[in-house]
Amino acid sequence: MAPPLPPPLATSTPLLHGEFGSYPARGPRFALTLTPQALHIQRLRPKPEARPRGGLVLLAEVSGCCTLRSRSLSDSAAYFCIYTYPRGRRGGRRRATRTFGADGAATYEENRAEAQRWATVLTCLLRGLPLPGNGEITTHLLPRPPRLLLLVNPFGGRGLAWQWCKNHVLPMISEAGLSFNLIQTERQNHARELVQGLSLSEWDGIITVSGDGLLHEVLNGLLDRPDWEEAMKIPVGILPCGSGNALAGAVNQHGG
Repeated sequence: MAPPLPPPLATSTPLLHGEFGSYPARGPRFALTLTPQALHIQRLRPKPEARPRGGLVLLAEVSGCCTLRSRSLSDSAAYFCIYTYPRGRRGGRRRATRTFGADGAATYEENRAEAQRWATVLTCLLRGLPLPGNGEITTHLLPRPPRLLLLVNPFGGRGLAWQWCKNHVLPMISEAGLSFNLIQTERQNHARELVQGLSLSEWDGIITVSGDGLLHEVLNGLLDRPDWEEAMKIPVGILPCGSGNALAGAVNQHGG
């Protein structure tokens, strides 16, 4: 019998707290506190800020994280990097990275274990995975990365869909630690034919990168299958990169 899930955490409950260096290593030092809703950042040295700037990173604006190692073998620190897309004054979002050095131990292996602990907890929060009640954090908490099928119409958006996918979509998917296969459609109804013969058990979702037409092909392909009732349960997403994106706008508005 599976153990019961731990009770939900309060949004302000500190999950992790620690002191980190910065990258490059001679920069300021920070105290980090991770809660279920945000990463709180306080500068410690050279001196604490009276009014911290960028001291709160909402997890709703975080796409993913990773651990890194310096190219210098003499640097024993391990680095914890988060990828964020904060909203600007005009409402748009721009990519930003924050990198912190776990350097409290003497060896790189110990520092890497600490950086990986932070990355694991943050990834669990981003994916909605429960954390263990005993506080034991290991990478075994993370299941295999979700696997997505990306269907791209390279002619969408007046020929710019592939460029947008390459420059914006693929980096975000990689930052999130997701696994994906990408197929560029070559003709009308190509996506419909692909989805009709797809082994759906191999995928956790289908994403169209184009306008409304490609999504229609995918939905029609799912409905054309003998197992259409089960096939329609697979998550389907749309990233608007076409010249007509009314359906994506309506879905986005309906979802809040």
